[in-house]
Amino acid sequence: MSTITTTAGAPARTTTGTLWRVGGGLALAHVVMLFAAITQEVMVSHGTSLTSLQDKYGGANLTRVFTAGYVEATSFVVLAAAIVVVARVFRRGSEGAQVGADIFLALGVTFVAATLAVGFAPGAAAMYGAQHGADMHTVAVVNDVRNFGYQLQVMIQGGMAIALGVAAVLGGQLRRWVGWAGIAIGVATVVGTPFANNGLGLLWYIWWVGLAVLMLKGPKQA
Repeated sequence: MSTITTTAGAPARTTTGTLWRVGGGLALAHVVMLFAAITQEVMVSHGTSLTSLQDKYGGANLTRVFTAGYVEATSFVVLAAAIVVVARVFRRGSEGAQVGADIFLALGVTFVAATLAVGFAPGAAAMYGAQHGADMHTVAVVNDVRNFGYQLQVMIQGGMAIALGVAAVLGGQLRRWVGWAGIAIGVATVVGTPFANNGLGLLWYIWWVGLAVLMLKGPKQA
């Protein structure tokens, strides 16, 4: 068990190494489940021709894709748990650090809820419709609900990185990677999402994996 001491000399809330490792393990488990599931799914970006859309969605194996989609959805349930633990770990120190962690938690819950509601259901409905006689223009519109929803979700991820980065800097924990790198990646993501959402979303996950690995190593002190 480690104890962080405030500048006034009074002991701050103690965070066990177990809590750090649980948070890191959940954060990493989300990423592993997510990318393993994605390899078995079919994704069609905005602007794809109707012919290509019909080929990709109409020829997909529904059982395999829907099973992978369920695994991916489950990974976001795991992410919700990870967000709660990570927010608790970084909610220490100054009032600013606590507010930053609270904002990260609120944005994280929003991100998971938006992803589950806007990401999975429309994509599944579009693919099912493509294989059961739906008009392809309708399929394209439903699929674009998922595509445009994803852009907004990436923007929320940027806000999460900024909020947790501020909490890390003000709280004196993992200032370099979680703190300053998180703030930089978060700002770039919020600003650049309309132009390069896929690349920035991947950059966020690189940052998130780094956070997970650092937390698995146990508590750090400023």
